[in-house]
Amino acid sequence: MEDSTKTNNNTKKYKIIIWVLSIIIVVLLWQLIVTKTKVNTFIIEKEKAINERQGLQKELDSLLVEHEKIKKESGIMTAELKRKDSIIEANAAEIQKLIASNIGKNQIQRKLEYLRSITQDYVDQIDKLLKENQSLKEEIKDVQENYVSEKQKAAVLEKDKENLNNQITKAAVLQAYNVTVQGIKFKQGGKKEEIVDKAKRIDKLKISFTLSKNPLVSPGVKDVYVRIARPDNLILNDGGDFDLNGQKIMYSLKESVTYQNKPIPITLYYEKSDRIVAGTYHVSIFIDGQEIGTGQVTLK
Repeated sequence: MEDSTKTNNNTKKYKIIIWVLSIIIVVLLWQLIVTKTKVNTFIIEKEKAINERQGLQKELDSLLVEHEKIKKESGIMTAELKRKDSIIEANAAEIQKLIASNIGKNQIQRKLEYLRSITQDYVDQIDKLLKENQSLKEEIKDVQENYVSEKQKAAVLEKDKENLNNQITKAAVLQAYNVTVQGIKFKQGGKKEEIVDKAKRIDKLKISFTLSKNPLVSPGVKDVYVRIARPDNLILNDGGDFDLNGQKIMYSLKESVTYQNKPIPITLYYEKSDRIVAGTYHVSIFIDGQEIGTGQVTLK
């Protein structure tokens, strides 16, 4: 009887122990499940946070790369752009610190949005400057083209002016017309002239001509030079010379006349009869360094 009672008591104890152990096992299983769930949740949250940080870092890097690309491509850096560039760099550095310190995504996202707005404003200002530069280049091109065109016109006008001046210079020259060269023999004590063609009978050579009327020639005293060349090309000369195109040229006769833009008849005599020989004489008339007329006579 005592053994039976003892057995029952032991059975009860075992049952109680088993029940307690079951409860402990259940509690431990529940704690294990809860702990595993928390660990999994923590791992998921951590992975999510890492992915978010990577995404934010990628977005920040993308903004900065695009910003540097725009800076290099534009090649423009005004004082205002430098200021905004400094702001962009400062905000990027701050965001980088926030990402590294595991600050909440929302705060970093707000910072990124602000950085994006500054970057966009930076881009807009560069676009504006590029358009202004393009417009300025087009204006400069137009100015340069107009300058070239006006320069060409000026060159044509200068050429026309030069041609006109040359024409005026050529036109502003007196002419000697009706040039005659004669051998003269004086009679009645020098009161009467007789035209002769024999060299031995000649007292003087008579050169007559008329200075033309030319309104382009300035009035005033004009030196008229007559150059007489003998048949042997010897110049009849008494030691006088004048300047012709930078050279000293001998002359035979010189006469100073007052020109008043009217025709002037002029008669000159060369009286060295001992120098006059038979043959053809060539006469050239000069004023202001220009040959203005010629004539000739043949003596026997």
